[in-house]
Amino acid sequence: MTGKEDHGKRKRFHKPYHFLNKVSNHPMQRLREIFHIFHLDDFRDEITKWQQLALANDQSVYDEGNAREDLIDFCHEFLKLIESLHVLNKTNTKKHKNKWKKNLSNAAKKIIGKMNQPILLNEEEKVNPQLVIKRFCKSFSYSYTKIEILDLLEAVITYEGEKKVYKGNLVLFYQCMKCLLRMAYTICKNKN
Repeated sequence: MTGKEDHGKRKRFHKPYHFLNKVSNHPMQRLREIFHIFHLDDFRDEITKWQQLALANDQSVYDEGNAREDLIDFCHEFLKLIESLHVLNKTNTKKHKNKWKKNLSNAAKKIIGKMNQPILLNEEEKVNPQLVIKRFCKSFSYSYTKIEILDLLEAVITYEGEKKVYKGNLVLFYQCMKCLLRMAYTICKNKN
C-alpha cells in the first residue's frame, strides 16, 4: 500500500489533522498552530503544575537536590523561552487580525487584553525575543532539554499524590513543548 487515496478510498497511514502534519514545512504557521492549541497562560499553568508534580513525586528522577535545582532553573528559563516565542508569534501574525474582537464590549476587550501577556520578559526582551532564544540555546543543549521535558512527562504520569491531574492532553502538551524547543534551536542556528 502506498498510503495514497485512490478513487474515494481512505488514505492509510496518514494523520492530516495533527498539528505536526498540518504545517510541517512552515515554522511560523506551526508556531501559530501551537499557540492556537495552547495559549501562553496554558503553558505557564501547565509547566508550573508539571514542575510541582515532579518535585512532589517520590518516583521521579528529581529525588536529589541538584536535580531539583536544575529543574526549577530550567522551568523558569523554559517559560521565558515560551514567552519569547509567543512574542515572535504575535509579531508575525499581526496581519492575521482578530476581527472577532471588533464586536466585543470594551470591558471584554480589556479582560482579553490582560490575558496571555508575557510576565517574565523585560522590555528589551519583549522588543527583541531573539535575545532570550539565543541565551536559552546557549545555556541548555538540545539533548538536555528533550530529556528534561521527557522526565517531566514521566513524573506527571507516575505521580500518585493528592493533587488532581488531568491526563487527557499530556501527550499533546508534551509534543507542543518539544516542537517549541526544536523551533528555538532552529531559529538560533539560522541566526548564527
